[in-house]
Amino acid sequence: MAEYYKGRRVSTPEEEGFAPLSQEEKDAVDAMFDEFNAKRAAGPPEKRLHLSSRFGDDDFNNDDVPRNPDGSRKDRNPS
Repeated sequence: MAEYYKGRRVSTPEEEGFAPLSQEEKDAVDAMFDEFNAKRAAGPPEKRLHLSSRFGDDDFNNDDVPRNPDGSRKDRNPS
């Protein structure tokens, strides 16, 4: 069952009704990431975009966002 953590809905793909990816699909996705990383590495460092390792809006200060008692954001998970 999906859970909420810090305002985000967390569930597995299977819980959402998606079939697991086949090995061929996983290999195709890995190839796309490899191609992207090769193109990114080929460019000069000053032209590269910062790729966050977190969700995009977590890069900004959102301490002033109203929160539910469980810590989730009210604007994403009204309760």
